[in-house]
Amino acid sequence: AENILNRNFKAEKSNEKWVTDVTYLSYGNNQKAYFSAVKDLYGGKIISYAVSKRNDNFLVLSTIKSALESNPEAKPLLHSDRGFQYTSQQYSKLLSDNGIRKSMS
Repeated sequence: AENILNRNFKAEKSNEKWVTDVTYLSYGNNQKAYFSAVKDLYGGKIISYAVSKRNDNFLVLSTIKSALESNPEAKPLLHSDRGFQYTSQQYSKLLSDNGIRKSMS
């Protein structure tokens, strides 16, 4: 997917542009918790997130599904990096099945 967002982070209305990413938090004895979030660029609100011990497709897909469930009419541009979850066929299918345009950098 091409970089449609192209660093244009301004949104005119809610559910126009979403961004997503995964990060991790270290805790305990060298353990990690992976945090996946979807942020609406209109107002900067986190509209969905999930936490897991594994950085995998399930984590990302559940985050996107949750965002869609709480915003059923949304057809945003969804921007991500090119991490393995975001280049997976499952991710692409979820977006296309829900009318979401994909942007990546």
